[in-house]
Amino acid sequence: MSVAEKRTQVYFPMELYKKVEKKAKKESRSSAAIIREAVAQYLEKEEEKEIDWENDPIFKLAGIMKSGVGDLSVNHDYYLYGMKKKKVVKKQ
Repeated sequence: MSVAEKRTQVYFPMELYKKVEKKAKKESRSSAAIIREAVAQYLEKEEEKEIDWENDPIFKLAGIMKSGVGDLSVNHDYYLYGMKKKKVVKKQ
């Protein structure tokens, strides 16, 4: 184990543990290597799902148009779907 690694303990359901062990044996690798690789792949996929709002073309459109409707942010459901209008509380 290198200095840049952290030891941890994880409990697996027996069925999943057996699958990891089987894959490790088949590939002549350690179960720890299989688990590290699987976690790394999972986290990469999760990061890809994150939306970069700052570079989203739709996000850049925000604020460039005016609707003329003062309560649009509060009553968007009313204007889009005809739902009941909410009362707007004005700041003083």
